[in-house]
Amino acid sequence: MRNSNASNPTLKYVADLYNVKEVTLYGTADLSFWEAVLHKENLFPYHEVDKAVLLISAMDAKWRGFKFKEFVIAVGVCLNENGTSLDGYFLPHAFNSSKLLAFSERVFFRTPYLHGNIRLENKLPASIKLQDRTEVLLHARMSIPSTPPIVEYLEWKGPIFLPNNRGKFFAVLAGETEIYPFLPETDQFEIKPSARHRIFQQLIDSNFAGSVWSLRNRSRHAKSKTYKDISE
Repeated sequence: MRNSNASNPTLKYVADLYNVKEVTLYGTADLSFWEAVLHKENLFPYHEVDKAVLLISAMDAKWRGFKFKEFVIAVGVCLNENGTSLDGYFLPHAFNSSKLLAFSERVFFRTPYLHGNIRLENKLPASIKLQDRTEVLLHARMSIPSTPPIVEYLEWKGPIFLPNNRGKFFAVLAGETEIYPFLPETDQFEIKPSARHRIFQQLIDSNFAGSVWSLRNRSRHAKSKTYKDISE
């Protein structure tokens, strides 16, 4: 199985967005919990210090003049059971601020997108908020940091695996990045279980805890079509 689009020179992106505003909270969760979840998907969790690695990310972008926001939750995965290499991400759930784009994602790309009210602020103090109808499901907000960030250009390329073995697509996430530690004493992280969206109960049950904030103001987000056969 290919684990990087670098190994596929014929790969083409159906969407390639620039100048994307992005706020991402990386965190860790119980490894055994996500081992059980990913076992059903024929995947293994990538782990650091015996913890699964997850990300919660919101972005503000424009595609063909159409403005929209996205919110995704993803789990780092490895293609073998040692779990030591980040070979891709598993995408259990995602939201789009546009009902039309959420519908298009589900129909044309088989991705698990639903409509949601998404708010983000990628300037200090950065924040993410997801609301489904009238219910706030997740709200994360930085406190004002006391130390300057680590600033560097970061680029990730690789496969994004879809639930229920529906296939994968390839993505590029890149840009100059401001990195801040998550401060549990002062930063805010609130999550609410939802009968409509199982992922939030999974975050609670797996004891998700924030570790690092990543802020980008002019990032690149690219994605390929969805490949049904995950061995492609």
